[in-house]
Amino acid sequence: MFGDELTKSLKKFILKISQLELSKIHKFKDIHKDESCYIFGDGTSLKFFDLNHFSDKVAIVNGLLPFHNEFDVLNAKYMLIAEPFWFYPELWTKYIKRNTISMPYISKAYREFINNNPDKQFFLNFSNFPVIRSKNINYFFQDILDYRLPENYISRRINAFTDSLRSSIIMATYMGFKKIYLVGCDYTHYPSRNNHWYEKGKGVFSFHENYQKEFFKIAKDFVDITTITLDGNSEFINSVTYKEYTGHDFIYRENTEMINDEYLKIMATWPGYSIF
Repeated sequence: MFGDELTKSLKKFILKISQLELSKIHKFKDIHKDESCYIFGDGTSLKFFDLNHFSDKVAIVNGLLPFHNEFDVLNAKYMLIAEPFWFYPELWTKYIKRNTISMPYISKAYREFINNNPDKQFFLNFSNFPVIRSKNINYFFQDILDYRLPENYISRRINAFTDSLRSSIIMATYMGFKKIYLVGCDYTHYPSRNNHWYEKGKGVFSFHENYQKEFFKIAKDFVDITTITLDGNSEFINSVTYKEYTGHDFIYRENTEMINDEYLKIMATWPGYSIF
């Protein structure tokens, strides 16, 4: 109990002293007002999708899609990593903050991607601020500190920065997008698949009942959300199949056809992934 209270107090303190850095996100307010966008996840469904069919709208990209061979065909202006402490050295995540994910080789490759793409904007959890900074990096932490937002804004009503999907939807809404298409966000499919596009195999069918139910209920008051599925539906948001949306049949490709060997070997350093 004491530990929980200490953590809450620490978060409030961090929020207070970091307002100047966190307020830099204000420059993105309504810069895409009334436009439509894609939000990309890392789901297995991407192994069936041709990314060339998703180049017509601005994209907000989560996870490791920048390592996809077709990434450059996307109009990917924004990248988001929601994981706290993700860029920290392995010693920190292994011995100090043990409940965090440590992917030192993968995060190093991602850091290089940031350095090589100064024209793109990156959104990271503020916990990473001490170890990675750049002009094209922006930070979020629990909420968007902007007095222009209404009291009933999404992040005022529910914890909106708990994962990449929520965080990216919040950012899209903040940027003024009126319609969001979710691509590769497989937990919003019904039925859905586990695993990622960069892992081997077609994934494992699974059911994620009530996935993000309360969040979507609130978010739909602010933005129209549609998820693009293989051939299924969705529980709480609109859905359209890949063929209905693109006019093309989906074609399965293995991970070795979608990402080069160098990056596959880097992915394989994380024991939680099944790469080869």
